[in-house]
Amino acid sequence: MKRTLTIFKALTLASLKSPSALFWIIIFPVLLLIILSSIFSNIQSSITVRVAVVNENSTLKNTNVDFSSYIIQALRGMSEAKKGKNPILSLKIATNEKSIDEFIKDLKEEKIDAVMLIPKDFNSAVYFQMLKTPLNVYRPNITIYTRRNSQSSDIAFSILDSVISSFNKTFWEKAKKKFISPKVEYVTENRKTFSYIDFLTGGIIVMAFMSVSFFGITDDLLVQRERKILKRFFVSPITKSNYILGMSLSNVVLEILQLTLLLVVAKMLGAHIQINLSSVSFMLYALIVLLPLGFFISSVSKSANSGNALANLFNFLFMFLGGLFFPINNVPIVVKVIAYSIPTTYLANGLRAFMGVSHSTTSVFLNILVPLIWAGFTILYSIRKFKWEV
Repeated sequence: MKRTLTIFKALTLASLKSPSALFWIIIFPVLLLIILSSIFSNIQSSITVRVAVVNENSTLKNTNVDFSSYIIQALRGMSEAKKGKNPILSLKIATNEKSIDEFIKDLKEEKIDAVMLIPKDFNSAVYFQMLKTPLNVYRPNITIYTRRNSQSSDIAFSILDSVISSFNKTFWEKAKKKFISPKVEYVTENRKTFSYIDFLTGGIIVMAFMSVSFFGITDDLLVQRERKILKRFFVSPITKSNYILGMSLSNVVLEILQLTLLLVVAKMLGAHIQINLSSVSFMLYALIVLLPLGFFISSVSKSANSGNALANLFNFLFMFLGGLFFPINNVPIVVKVIAYSIPTTYLANGLRAFMGVSHSTTSVFLNILVPLIWAGFTILYSIRKFKWEV
């Protein structure tokens, strides 16, 4: 144990005395957090809002007075991409009565932003209004289910309300009042409106852990191997396991210092994140499962230069495709396949969920399992392939 602590002390002091190590490992993640939060503080959670429509109407279908189809047609037009721009809506349409319960469940879990329910007698009710019948029982109603205090739900409701207003204007242009006023039902109260600094904090923490692994462990191993320092170590009573454990402890200490500074700065910038046993435990889990990535890069690389290049490649891939800085809801399918095959996507999702920032788009099981599989594979590969001497 004494030999391990000697290695730990030497590597930690070397990192703390190195200006470049201090900048890239400690200072750079904090600067990135400040810069991105300043530039994109007003970013929305998603460019395209997600809306589901349940059309239960069963009267006057496929006729000139199928009014429900006009509303759906208008919404479909908004869901089509035009001139290379993202569509306003991501639209789901169902006619099954049971679908309303499924969509409301998705709404509560923040998988969609609003649900519109067109009732069974909608066409008949509109038709009787056009005939100016005194029967109030036929007054048409549309129900919109939404989340309270949710920015994306508010946007979705505004769009749906504008479609209904256009419908009123088209069919009752001279009317003095709206014949269809949407009935609003709130299915849950959202914790708060979307905040980019909250979203960004979780991603920056994952990026910081990953950077220490890629550029701390990889650089130490490969540079010291090239300079024959590792060979000299093992002439002494220090074993390889002493060295690996000491190096790992050194990087864990650096990452804890880094994490503490990031959380303090995030709070100063106005982040509303939950620091509790669950979130701290998942942070430590993310820290541990990302450490083997550095050993993996070192095992694949033949020199310090090639290791640095490969570390940069993996770093950019895992950062930008892992949803660390921006949501990956509306990316092309090819990009989405890659995003959901790398560990940072699941670590960022899990961390944001435990910090109370947003609902995870992936299950807790996958958020733990996928990074663990990556860690297991990289450890086994590194044990078999890493060469201690050039």
